[in-house]
Amino acid sequence: MTVRTDTPPGPWLLVVGMHRSGTSAVTGSLGAMGFHVATSTDRMDWPESNPEHWESLSLALYNEDLLVRLHGGWNAPPDLLEGWEDSPEIRTAPEPAVALSSAYPGSGPSVWKDPRLCLLLPYWRKVLPAPIAAVLVWRSPLAVARSLQRRDQLSIAEGLALWERYNRSAIAGLRHVDTYVVDYESVVDDPSRSVGELKGWLGSLDQFAAEEANWDVDGATAAIVGELHHQPGVHRGNDDTLLLPEQKDLVEYLSGIAGGHRPLLAQSPGNESPWTTSLLRLRLSNPNREFDAVKEELRLARDELRLTRAEAIRDLANMRASTSWRVTRPLRSVVSTLEGMRSNPPDR
Repeated sequence: MTVRTDTPPGPWLLVVGMHRSGTSAVTGSLGAMGFHVATSTDRMDWPESNPEHWESLSLALYNEDLLVRLHGGWNAPPDLLEGWEDSPEIRTAPEPAVALSSAYPGSGPSVWKDPRLCLLLPYWRKVLPAPIAAVLVWRSPLAVARSLQRRDQLSIAEGLALWERYNRSAIAGLRHVDTYVVDYESVVDDPSRSVGELKGWLGSLDQFAAEEANWDVDGATAAIVGELHHQPGVHRGNDDTLLLPEQKDLVEYLSGIAGGHRPLLAQSPGNESPWTTSLLRLRLSNPNREFDAVKEELRLARDELRLTRAEAIRDLANMRASTSWRVTRPLRSVVSTLEGMRSNPPDR
């Protein structure tokens, strides 16, 4: 796979993290700091959840299509073998530069958040211009599972399995990438400190160093506080007896790599729990998966329709703002008058 010259140059900052892990709050804060976020006409619409997810609709649809090509989906991630990003199913996917340009039409430091990146990083690391950097955001597995239960009617067991698969995949995909690791609970406890430390680390990277002086730390802190008001409460219970040993080890590992890495070199501890592997494979083969797929297709179709309408409105606004539109206004007025007279000729 080669990077096309029309791929937005960035530099790119990826916010990587499992669904319901506080990635929206972190992305909104980075946008307020000064990074480009997905254009407002290409944003995901989730009225039943966060007021703003800061997710690109074009890129979310593209990533979901990649997972479908691999016979899975966001809530039933496929078993991805090494080299899957160059498989025949992926090689026939649409050109990614189109989706990237729809979401990020400008240039300059850009922040992109999509939970599916946890699973699809090997693909996008070959697409996005180097160097890329990442912020890995993770949250208590039980808090994530409970949030998914409320939003998507997934069982606690399914939520824990997804949490494990996503976070293990993210760690593997970010190896050798400059990465800052932060947990949602610490952001809630001290937003100002979290933003300040993240800003300092980002400013130490060559691709962002020239922008640091213009970053709005106060605006970023205010934004993250505002975002957190819409998030469910922080889980601090002691019911980790529900976690498998492999999941407890993963929590301990994530806690131990907090902060900045240039690059991230550590590897995830051990292998995925056999229970998680079996449960996610069962979701892939479950007859209910077909029903879930139909619901997902309906949602995606609705989002595509909304995106098409938004593009039409944007194109119309651009046309009306153009010089040719203003110059030809008198002519259009005359034509409109003549057509009106033709349709309703005056009485003689």
